[in-house]
Amino acid sequence: MSWHTPFRSAPPPTPDHRSADKQATPSGDPQSAARAVPATVLRAARPVDPGRSAQVRARTVRLGRAALGAAATMLWSAALQAQTLSPIEMGKREYQSACASCHGIDGRGDGPMRPFLSRPPADLTTLAARHGGSFPKSLIADLIDGRGVEGPGPHGSRDMPIWGQVYREESDWRLRGVPFPAEWSVRGRILSLVEYLGTLQRY
Repeated sequence: MSWHTPFRSAPPPTPDHRSADKQATPSGDPQSAARAVPATVLRAARPVDPGRSAQVRARTVRLGRAALGAAATMLWSAALQAQTLSPIEMGKREYQSACASCHGIDGRGDGPMRPFLSRPPADLTTLAARHGGSFPKSLIADLIDGRGVEGPGPHGSRDMPIWGQVYREESDWRLRGVPFPAEWSVRGRILSLVEYLGTLQRY
């Protein structure tokens, strides 16, 4: 028979109410009828303990407040630490963490990952020299962000991660439940990094 060929079904049998009643209560015994009821129905029919429900709700609220408090504490600690560091110092930490493995400690493109890249990393100490002696902060910030840039650009190869996307994902995770725009953190990290790169320039 083809999957597309309809078939005729036999007429439905005439229901036998007597046999159905006999199957529902095989022996007419109330205990047998109770045993025939599914266990899920019996559990659903049990009365709900209002005291236990209130305890569960209270515990959920306490856990939610504790999580929010922990997130707020982490954010406050990060804010205090940021107040004690200058933008250049914050940028230096960011550079050492995210950039030095490719661009090198001094920014000259001689990091330990250089042999494994399809294109050599850019020498970041000559960015100003390549732009008429003026360090192009806005351009470099956009290139590091990478979310709106097509092609490698003067910063170097696009082997470089799209740091704007990386930072945004990290901020979304760190700032969950905290009324603080994640994009502010992204821009702050990128701008601090640009400020530090400005100190590496060889004019």
